[in-house]
Amino acid sequence: MDVLSVLMRWLHLLGAAVAVGGFIYAAKVVAPAMEGLSTDAKAKLAAGFAARLRPLAFTVIGLMLVTGIYNIMMHVAGKPVAYHIVLTLKLVLALHVLSMLFLLSVPPGANPARDARRPRLMAGAAGSGAMVLLLSAVLTLGF
Repeated sequence: MDVLSVLMRWLHLLGAAVAVGGFIYAAKVVAPAMEGLSTDAKAKLAAGFAARLRPLAFTVIGLMLVTGIYNIMMHVAGKPVAYHIVLTLKLVLALHVLSMLFLLSVPPGANPARDARRPRLMAGAAGSGAMVLLLSAVLTLGF
């Protein structure tokens, strides 16, 4: 058993769990709980969330990129075309999740239109993240 490969897969899964779980929690718990707050209270709370999210978001993004590239380089050789098609779809959705993680770590206020869409962006990233996990299972078990 290659210890480095196990470590890289575990770190990749850990990053995915943090990102997807965080989006589901934010979309289904935090955003609805903030609906009854005043505009000023929402803005202050969202700014606090973004400030606390930023270091975690950058860590998860870096971790996912490094471990993802390693895992691709080590495990895709010799796979059938269907594997590569599913992997490409997974990567596109994963980029959506990581880009939403980056966008939502930016403090609110600079773009009021984007601020109004934050709950929808979180829900979309949660859905994309769930699909990434499903496609990961397909790649692991189906090929």
